[in-house]
Amino acid sequence: MIRKQFVTASALLLAAPLCLAQGDATQGQALFKAQCGYCHSTEAGKHLMGPSLQGVAGRANAQAPGFNYSPAFKGAQLSWNDANLDAWLTSPAALVPGNMMMFPGQADAQAREHLIAYLKQLK
Repeated sequence: MIRKQFVTASALLLAAPLCLAQGDATQGQALFKAQCGYCHSTEAGKHLMGPSLQGVAGRANAQAPGFNYSPAFKGAQLSWNDANLDAWLTSPAALVPGNMMMFPGQADAQAREHLIAYLKQLK
């Protein structure tokens, strides 16, 4: 009986980080407004200093119609999956050297997860 409880408790502890890793889109929206909304719109075709991020999750990089991307970004050959979004949000300069992004990166992993959850809703 004790062994079964230990196994169940261990499974719950291991699963907990997976639940947290999903991110909260509501918190992500607040972070987006505070950190990203000055340069990026969430409306399709509405570009600011940076491209609109409407529909960004899952598509290839440099694909927002009507936005003039830097040569470094055009040549990056990325798909905006969770791993690449996380790497970009961690350090845009490290993922795509020579890009024009002024944002230095978000060091907090949980904040990145929240931002990714929000971006994934922008369809």
